[in-house]
Order: sequence, then C-alpha cells, then structure tokens
Amino acid sequence: MSSATAVKRALALFGAAALLGGALRAQTDDWREEAAQALSKKTYGSLLENLGGRYAGLEAGQKADAAGILAYCAGKMGDETAETRWLVDYFDVQNAKDSGLVFLDFSIQTEVLGYLNDWKQRFPWVTSIALVKGVGDDVIIPQGVLPLVVEIQNRAYYKFAEGPEVVKGGEFLPGFNIIGLDANLLFSHSGRRIYFLELKSGPLILKKQIDLDVHVDWPAPPAAEEPPIPREVPVGTVPPKQVREYQLTMYVGGDLVMTSTKTETIQPLYLGLPPSNNPAFLKPDYYTKRGDSWLSPNFNTFSIFDAIGLLYKALKDLWGKRKGQNVEPPKVQTVQDLSLKFWTRNASGYESELKVELNLWTTNLPYVFKPGTCP
Repeated sequence: MSSATAVKRALALFGAAALLGGALRAQTDDWREEAAQALSKKTYGSLLENLGGRYAGLEAGQKADAAGILAYCAGKMGDETAETRWLVDYFDVQNAKDSGLVFLDFSIQTEVLGYLNDWKQRFPWVTSIALVKGVGDDVIIPQGVLPLVVEIQNRAYYKFAEGPEVVKGGEFLPGFNIIGLDANLLFSHSGRRIYFLELKSGPLILKKQIDLDVHVDWPAPPAAEEPPIPREVPVGTVPPKQVREYQLTMYVGGDLVMTSTKTETIQPLYLGLPPSNNPAFLKPDYYTKRGDSWLSPNFNTFSIFDAIGLLYKALKDLWGKRKGQNVEPPKVQTVQDLSLKFWTRNASGYESELKVELNLWTTNLPYVFKPGTCP
C-alpha cells in the first residue's frame, strides 16, 4: 500500500469518526427540542417512552432536566410508579440541579417548574449527610457523642442501623438533625463502620448506606521502668515516718481573711501497682446506651437552631472564657473528612497525642415504593 493511499484512508477514518461524534452530540442535544415539542402537543406518553429509553446515554449535566420532565409526564399520565422512579432520580441522584428548563416555552416551563417546586415541599430530600468540624483544632464531641448531621428538606420518619441492628428511630424535621455516634467505641480501633439509614414518607422508603472509615493513631506507650527493689525491713521495725508542713491561705475580694499552717505525719505506703493503660480521654456516653430508656433522652432529632445551639455550647466550653473581649460565636461547618487530635494523660502523668482520621461517604440503595400504604 502506497503512503498516499494510507494517508487517504486515515483521513477517511478520521472524518467518519468526527461525523459519528457530531451525530452523537446532536442526538443528545436534540432531546431538548423533541421534549419541548412533545410537551407543547401534550403527547406525554410518547415522550415518557422515548426520552426514558435514551436517559442512560444523556450527559451527566442534562439528566436532572430530563428526570424532572419525565416525572412531570408520568404524573400527567397518572403513573405513580413511573413518577416516583423519576422523582427519586431527580432529587436523590441528581440533587435537583436542573438548568431551569429554559429551553421550554415559557408557559410550559412555568408549569413544569411549578410541579417540581411542589414536590420540593413534600419529597424526603436529604441534601447532606456529614460530620461536624469546629473552628481550628477544636473537637466537637459533646458528652462522648460524635455528631452525624443529616440535613433534610421535609419531615420524614427514619430508622438508623449499625449493620443489621436498628439502634435509633424517630422523625426527622426540616433542617439539621443529629444522630449521635458513640465516640468511645468508634475510636477504640481503626476500621470501617457501615450504617444504614431508611427514610419513609407516605408510600416511599428511601435507603442509604453510610460508610465511615476510622483510622486511629494511638501513641506509643512510654518505656516501662524497672520496678524498685523492695527494701527489706527487719521484723518488728517500722519504716521511718515523714513529716510534711503546708500553709492554707484564703482571700476574698483580694483581701487576706485567713491563714493557717498545718503539719501532717504520713507513713510510707508501697503498693507496687502498674500505671493504668486506659486513656479515658472522652466523657461517658450517656446518649447512645442501648436497652436503657432512662439513659437515652431524645437526642436523635433537633431543629437547626437546637443543633447549632448544642454545638455552640460545646465549642464555648472548649474555647473557655475570654474575659474583657468581644468574641464572635464560633462557627461550625459540615464536612466529609475530619481530622481530630486529643491530648491524653495516663496515671503516671505521661502526656501523648491521639490522632483520628474520619472519612465519610453515602451510597443510595434501591428504594421501596408501596402504593396505597398509609403515611
């Protein structure tokens, strides 16, 4: 084959590929024009079938528009199952990030957006599941509870499970809702914790898997010291006593009101107990105790104000009081990745730093739709 022939063949293949790519791009772009025409003619059934069949091949940035239109068409057809399928995709998968449907005629655009806005007031739309980060290096773990924040737009009943065991349940309110995770258990060892969240609104049950990777960097324990050699004391003798003297002084309003000197005689006592290896760096968890209703107050659900108020108090306690200064309220933010540091001290007074890395992500699981069931 001559070089000229090879060049011609290569150019022909390149041109065919360009034409094919252009045709595919035109195909994905043409659906908007077809949808606008079908909605004008009110041929909802054909649009639901044609656009639904092409949905998987659309570009990611176009799927929210298409899902919203498909849900609207299914609603017009009275097909609850199909309507729910596309509403779940519009809210739960595409996060309702439509373009405003500017390619539709104004009257139709207004009607479709009105339909979607109505569902935004009813759908159990979870916009965020996250951890809470404080300002700087402040650690927000009130009463040994690591807050897991679920932000939702509308009321919904929920169940929260660790593996197969359901540990919490109740009703989420619009705004921030806090699920308390036992920080003492989480930080006891590294590993992945898997949780499941179910949300029920009417006949619809949404399911989500929440993965939390925990990496704990425990400080190396100090080198063990050789125990002291016991001193032999002859039978019938008593170790020498020690005398300590100390002074107590009391001031009220800067004025000295009392002073007293005390003398104390102590007898040496040798127990030979090793130092404790349990770094109790967190307070006991009163909120995630299981099987005891007396130790489980309503910590599951908060309005946005209650949640921020609780976190603000925790931050305020951590920051301490700054006398004579006008300090702005500390701010918090929701994050997917969180780094924590704790300073621990064992019974021997040895101080060390404990580091914890948390990584969170959420996966949508298949939903359940049961028409005709009660809310």
